[in-house]
Amino acid sequence: MNFYWRRIVFSFFSVAGMLMLQAQVTDVYTTSGTWTVPAGVTSIAIKVYGGAGGIGGQDCGAGCSNAAAGPVGYVLATYNVTPGDIIGIYPGGKGVDGANNVSGSGGGSGGVATYNTNYNGGNGGNAGSSGSSGGGGGGGAASIVTINATIKIVAGGAGGGGGMANLANSGQAGSSSTSSNGTNKGGNGTTPGGDGGGGGGGGGGQFASAGGAVHAAGGESAGDGGFLGGNSVSGASSITTNGNIPWTSTGQIEITYTTALPVTWLSFTAAVQNSSVSLSWSTAIEQNTLLYIVQRSADGTTWTTIGEAPAAGNSTSVQHYNFIDHAPFTGWNYYRLLQQDADGKFSYSKVIPLKWDAEGPSLKVYPNPAFNGTVTVSLQQEALLVVYNSVGEKIMEKQLSAGEHSLNISALSRGIYLLKAKNDVLLLLKQK
Repeated sequence: MNFYWRRIVFSFFSVAGMLMLQAQVTDVYTTSGTWTVPAGVTSIAIKVYGGAGGIGGQDCGAGCSNAAAGPVGYVLATYNVTPGDIIGIYPGGKGVDGANNVSGSGGGSGGVATYNTNYNGGNGGNAGSSGSSGGGGGGGAASIVTINATIKIVAGGAGGGGGMANLANSGQAGSSSTSSNGTNKGGNGTTPGGDGGGGGGGGGGQFASAGGAVHAAGGESAGDGGFLGGNSVSGASSITTNGNIPWTSTGQIEITYTTALPVTWLSFTAAVQNSSVSLSWSTAIEQNTLLYIVQRSADGTTWTTIGEAPAAGNSTSVQHYNFIDHAPFTGWNYYRLLQQDADGKFSYSKVIPLKWDAEGPSLKVYPNPAFNGTVTVSLQQEALLVVYNSVGEKIMEKQLSAGEHSLNISALSRGIYLLKAKNDVLLLLKQK
């Protein structure tokens, strides 16, 4: 199974007076698999991180830091695609840390590539056979992206950190440069005395980068860090970044694209209605919708489902929905809608904040819903009453004194209206 997480950023654009909702979707993968370009998508941005390397082992006691792995290859590029294209996703494995205080062994294994073994990271070099020193960290594997089985991006794996001799901080960190002049296995610890730390493994990449050698350190040898695996980018419509970046995890691949959502929203509002909160929303177009799930939060972070409403399914006419929250929190309430499709996919509406006073609002209207051309508006203090339609257009305003007033709404068509007086807002539903 291909494991990933998704983030969605919503945007609106206007077409013929309607607010059309699009989403910028980013799918993030840390295991291998494939992704099929969906209908309507013609361009994708691909961000690729190579696999991290392992740190070098040490043999210098408490307070001695291990030599760090180097940076990973990092690519961000945009590709023109066709719906139905198959994107191959192959994140590189992380190199294993070099072992501490070992003799004749202890080099960390190289990260394993999920594309094929040509892109594996190199193993870290072993410590010397005499005494106890640190093994070299394994290099990271390269991360690969293909389009219709052709390699388009290679992001090189990191070089592992060099193992230490019996001397504080004698091992070297992995390198940010690339080198293809030799094996990507780190060198073993050497004489004198047959002791010394092993070199870090080289990162896998477009070419397998060289592993670290060893250098003299306090009468022994200590490991050099491995080199960064090479990147490769081809066929992109644009390249934003082709370099390297600090990274400590397995390889990661992100695919970002913009797609129209199944729902075209017109409005989503919340208003106080007597001792409750009335939520209303309307849509212009719905495709394959199943359900609207109403959620509430006291802090905008932790959400609880408080109800649901059946969706229209498939519609090209305006649909109106209403839900009453009979038990709002005293103080701030945050509301959102989870729109669920018939195929199990889902998306969220914008978040609406509303402050509810347990003592009741200063603005009231009745009857609500209204079935004729007149309603009564009650105000606790003088205020300018403003009436908006469902798309946010101001259609009426009146300066009213404190008390009750008869408001003629006979000219208003059937639908949902928002009434605002100072800080109080409520919804009026006109049925006829």
